[in-house]
Amino acid sequence: MEREESESLAHGIHLIVVQSADGSLVVGDSHHYGPVLEPFAPQRVDELILEHLRRTVHLQEARVTERWVGTYPSSAHTDCIIDQPDDATRVVLVTSGTGASTAFGIAEEVFHAW
Repeated sequence: MEREESESLAHGIHLIVVQSADGSLVVGDSHHYGPVLEPFAPQRVDELILEHLRRTVHLQEARVTERWVGTYPSSAHTDCIIDQPDDATRVVLVTSGTGASTAFGIAEEVFHAW
């Protein structure tokens, strides 16, 4: 992978594709980590993601209609913070970049714990 896709690896690119009801595709994404990140996505990262999309799903053309840049909390000390500010409230913050993958499992644990 390092030899063939070093640039994509350096940008934390992993291809995710979801088709919406109207036929459009939501495509992503990349992860960049650091204490303070630029609020803008580099064009080259988008180009790489689209290259992976075209190769994987055999598209001749892909036109970007909207872009979204997310900022995620991360921690070197824990993957998840769970707090109980009062008896009726739980605060859950995934700090590892895996929230979409782990949210349902964490939610189940939180609901059963209290």
